[in-house]
Amino acid sequence: MDDELFVVDSGDGPAVVMLHGQPGTHEHLAAVASQLAGRARTISVDRPGYGRSGGLTPESMAAQAERFAGLIRDRTAAPAIIVGHSFGGGIAILMAARQPELVAGLVLVSSIGGKGSIAAADRVLGLPLLGGPLSAASLAAYGMVAPFLARLRLGSSLLGNVPTTPTTSLLDDRRTFLAEQRTLLAERRVIAEAIESIGCPTTVIQGTLDALVPLEAGRDLVDRIAGARFVELEGVGHLVPRDAPSIITRSVLEMLE
Repeated sequence: MDDELFVVDSGDGPAVVMLHGQPGTHEHLAAVASQLAGRARTISVDRPGYGRSGGLTPESMAAQAERFAGLIRDRTAAPAIIVGHSFGGGIAILMAARQPELVAGLVLVSSIGGKGSIAAADRVLGLPLLGGPLSAASLAAYGMVAPFLARLRLGSSLLGNVPTTPTTSLLDDRRTFLAEQRTLLAERRVIAEAIESIGCPTTVIQGTLDALVPLEAGRDLVDRIAGARFVELEGVGHLVPRDAPSIITRSVLEMLE
């Protein structure tokens, strides 16, 4: 039901919770879940306000961290590895900082939180009056115009940062997208403070052509998380789960060894 959290809980073994970005659904991490089949139990969600959880009211990162910590408590008998892509990485960071007993490790993929991960455009899209129409225009351009330009090879980094084919479906997410833009700005300091207290094994994965979260933001995360490992993907953009899922899978399996 769209007024309940949609969860895909598959397989047996150590639990891996996967949190998609903004906008998105569990399907954005489906390739990773498929590759982990037989080696881990994957718990993928449509976060509140997206996909089959579209009937739920959008939530702050802190509220989602609590929600998914509860999901781990309810469904597993041991801590889980958390895979967080982009916005989902911010939620994963809060989970590791506030509920460390539930988090066995972090795989942060093109994650927010590092220095420079919130750009001027993010601040504009979160404005009180203009944020709504600007967010809708941004989603329309991202979903319909950018894929067309990428196919024409107009912009070297577009291919790794936008949908493969034009789509209007992103406009369905404009309400949740706007709410999350605003919570992103409101909670950026909370995320920054949480980073410093992460104590679990952490891998940060970042593409060199990421146009949404710059490479430097990933390096900053690694510098601030004790013992974190950095995986730099040459020629890959923001959509690592789509274009290099095996790298995420490998990082998870290394934590399970």
